[in-house]
Amino acid sequence: MATMKLMLNWMAAVGALIAGVLWIQSARVKILASQTENEKDADGIFPARITVGGSDFIATAIEQARWNQKAAFAAAVAAVFQAVGMMIPG
Repeated sequence: MATMKLMLNWMAAVGALIAGVLWIQSARVKILASQTENEKDADGIFPARITVGGSDFIATAIEQARWNQKAAFAAAVAAVFQAVGMMIPG
């Protein structure tokens, strides 16, 4: 049982580390306005765009949301490992 508890604690630590790396990436991601300037929507119209410091604000926010979703999943997995590990006596 002690080995199982130790393994779960290590898996929780690794999951938390992965979540941290993913959240750092979400904070650093930036989609440049030049990367999205020629993209048309389904109707063939150029969509409205907010440009801040050379980056496309909306496209950047969408990409940050994707990275945040991955990080939240990793954090949830880490929490499950930690919770199960705490339930094991010893």
